[in-house]
Amino acid sequence: MIDVQFQRGVWLPEHDFWLDPQDGKDFAFISHAHFDHIAPHREVLFTPGTARLMGERLPGDRIEHPLPFGETTRLRGYDVTLLPAGHIYGSAQIHLASEKGTLLYTGDFKLRPGRSAEPAEWRCADILIMETTFGLPRYVFPPADEVLEQIRKFCYEALEEDCVPVLLGYSLGKAQEILASLADAGFSVMLHGAVYRMTQLYGETQVTFPEFHRYQADAVSGKVLICPPNVSRSLMLRKIKNRRVAMLTGWAMDPGATYRYQCDAVFPLSDHADYADLLRYVDLVNPQRILTLHGFAAEFARDLRQRGRDAWALSAENQLELPIMVAVPEALAPLETGEAPVAASEAGMETEGSRFPEESQSSFAQFAVVGETIASVTGKKEKIRLLAEFLSRLDEIEAPLAAVFLTGRPFAQSDPRTLQTGWAVIRRALLLVSGLDETTFRARTSGLGDIGKAVLVTLSNRTHASAFSLRDAADFFDRLHLARGPDAKTVVLREGLERVSPLEAAYLLRILTGDLRIGLKEGLVEESLATVFEIPAADVREANMLTGDIGQVTRLTRAGRLSDADIRLFHPVKVMLATPEPTAEAIWERIAALGGASGIYEHGSHPFLIEDKYDGIRAQVHASPERTEIFSRDLRRVTEQFPEIAAAGRSLDRTAILDGEILAWSHGKKLSFFDLQRRLGRKDHPDLFVDSDVPVVFTAFDLLYLDGQSLLRTPLDERRARLRALPMPSAFRLAEATLVSSAEGVDAVFEAARQRGNEGLMVKDPASLYLPGRRGLAWFKLKKELATLDVVVVGAELGHGKRSHVLSDYTFAIRHEETGELLTIGKAYSGLTDAEIEELTAHFEATTLKHHGHYRSVIPQIVLEVAFDSVQPSTRHSSGLALRFPRIKALRRDKSVADIDTLAYARG
Repeated sequence: MIDVQFQRGVWLPEHDFWLDPQDGKDFAFISHAHFDHIAPHREVLFTPGTARLMGERLPGDRIEHPLPFGETTRLRGYDVTLLPAGHIYGSAQIHLASEKGTLLYTGDFKLRPGRSAEPAEWRCADILIMETTFGLPRYVFPPADEVLEQIRKFCYEALEEDCVPVLLGYSLGKAQEILASLADAGFSVMLHGAVYRMTQLYGETQVTFPEFHRYQADAVSGKVLICPPNVSRSLMLRKIKNRRVAMLTGWAMDPGATYRYQCDAVFPLSDHADYADLLRYVDLVNPQRILTLHGFAAEFARDLRQRGRDAWALSAENQLELPIMVAVPEALAPLETGEAPVAASEAGMETEGSRFPEESQSSFAQFAVVGETIASVTGKKEKIRLLAEFLSRLDEIEAPLAAVFLTGRPFAQSDPRTLQTGWAVIRRALLLVSGLDETTFRARTSGLGDIGKAVLVTLSNRTHASAFSLRDAADFFDRLHLARGPDAKTVVLREGLERVSPLEAAYLLRILTGDLRIGLKEGLVEESLATVFEIPAADVREANMLTGDIGQVTRLTRAGRLSDADIRLFHPVKVMLATPEPTAEAIWERIAALGGASGIYEHGSHPFLIEDKYDGIRAQVHASPERTEIFSRDLRRVTEQFPEIAAAGRSLDRTAILDGEILAWSHGKKLSFFDLQRRLGRKDHPDLFVDSDVPVVFTAFDLLYLDGQSLLRTPLDERRARLRALPMPSAFRLAEATLVSSAEGVDAVFEAARQRGNEGLMVKDPASLYLPGRRGLAWFKLKKELATLDVVVVGAELGHGKRSHVLSDYTFAIRHEETGELLTIGKAYSGLTDAEIEELTAHFEATTLKHHGHYRSVIPQIVLEVAFDSVQPSTRHSSGLALRFPRIKALRRDKSVADIDTLAYARG
């Protein structure tokens, strides 16, 4: 086959023939006239259309070979034919033939027919070198006609509201495609100066444009304005007071695109092939070997190999393709260095029979490789097996570190340390290490949606990897925690990134940002430990619930001391949960069927403990005279947000861990959850509490630890007795409790709780032990007789009218009590403030799983309390139920998807 290498461009060394090199060469083929594909070469081959555009964009003396589409000529030992690429006007693919075989290089291309570029053609070839900008399955674009109709609708609606619709697209190619799509829409169009100049060069083509004019500030009203993306924050645009701005880009398929581009709308219009067309093109050309370039080159090559194709990335690290049980072809040169070809074993890659890298590699490099391997498999059992194999090879120091890192955290869940290292610091460090300027960095990382991929793109061949162990990684995170201020953190981050390979750097930053993205949940780490040490997985889970530290659990497991795991001061445990029931009768039927939740009572004679179910936020207070810490139900430290409670805890004069509820409280009276929400507003991070002047108290209803002794295995009635004996400091109060022995007694207490303004009741077995993280049948909860449900948002849509630019319509679900499946039950759009809707819009854009036209499915994270009139049977929702007149009562920032109500509760 024809020899191919990559050195900032594709190089065919036998005849010194370059394809789209980034630097000036003696001879080069230029596929099209975008700036990232042209350079001051001495001699060039291109189409007449590209020659015309390049004469405007890069004038200068050079030897030119303009070759019309479909004609064949002999150049530098090859029979050369140019074929339309469909990317922009004049863009070409090149087909080369010699005695060694044939090669087709696409440059940037698309198969979908456009209105401003020649339609793509193709020929069979032995080697296909193809661009893979959108080489992931999530990048399947909707039909172009559908997108263009949405763009035209966007323009119509903006003009009807006396706004100027501004469409952002690159000045060459995208802008002309937009303009051509408006040819029959009846709009008056203005073009930014750069777009205007490029469009004039299309004058002699067959492209049909509507009448257009150069931008004039005093005449833009009532016009559609087309601009390049770099003016999105310019003074020119800011001077247009009433404007609606839309970005047109293939990266619109990414979650959070509207938020990232800071515009009113984003439409998936691209001049590149999407994932489906990339696959189709491979089938059309049917090559013996595929070499991929740009974008998701490594991922798409791996995809093709899994489909039985011989495919390898030219412009990305094939070392990432570890699950493939073959070596890289030795004829394939390294990616960006231009060095001599290497075999897979010399490159540190996996070969036949090898699942993991050699043990001689540093332990963090092994960790990164294992992460990539686990990410590539889908089966739970295989992930557990691979993880168990890796953990079993580590020593008593590094195995606990790896276990914590594999949960996507730099520190254990119960460890209060934080890194406070935001994207601004990360970006600054990446710029310093890579040597890239801001513009190039943005161009390379735009739309990747994954910090790991951004690191791989920017740091390839720019770091000096040395031995870097899991211990070194732990030390790196500790130094980052201790560094104060963005400058100091940037120095630590830069030094760490310079020491490791790009793949290791990707995993360092994925852990730092809490987004490992390898399809691994903490439960699988627990099961892997159970597999390694041949112990019940339930025992490992129990220990992890008690300690909140999977690293500590790993140490105890290795030492055979798992039974030593217990609650510790300042190490929060997961809270015990209650099973919801719709009525007092239903609760009593459950108790009767079980013979008492503890199994020791007879129905009709046993008392159960009844408490109000408070309308606040669950909290755990760890108190001592020297220090008090407050943790939320998801084990986050929130001490600074409630200083009055922390101060009161220090005056307790005992060491204790109390479980309870934080309530808004004033003049001896509980305030509503709406008042408490003023202490729960979000700032820069969606999980941070915000101070306000709303007073609060901590209402304690359980005692988990006292003066060095764990009370988790002590019955509830004894725990309550010890709690009552504690002197309650200011800002603390004791939850009132009543003993009842019948459903009628529960109903009576329930009505009193309602009159006190609380949600309902908690019904607890006095003999129950405290089971962290468990939802058993020792505790039940009775809420407001189905007046409200706690639900999780699973889908979001754009609103209407003044909310047409925000996601304000939410589809929500409840949980199947046995399978855990989320089942839709309704949709609501009223009850939240504009500020809350703006906040949720940014959140849902960043957590979109899939677009379905105007509807998008989202990661189920946001919990709402929804009020309604009644529950009715329905075939529309997967729950089989629908809420009548649902409205949002509250945004429950203090709850997670584990806390939502169940199908059985809704049916009751």
